[in-house]
Amino acid sequence: MKTQETAPAKLSLSKRIGKAAYRVLEAMTESAYQGFLAQGGLRYGID
Repeated sequence: MKTQETAPAKLSLSKRIGKAAYRVLEAMTESAYQGFLAQGGLRYGID
């Protein structure tokens, strides 16, 4: 079992997570998004 990932693998994972997060936020209404931020979304680096 590998314990160290290669840089391209991390980049690919980051891109996939970013695209998934973008789709989720795009699907939310503006009011739901504002509620999410108010409940602590900023902890996750989303501003």
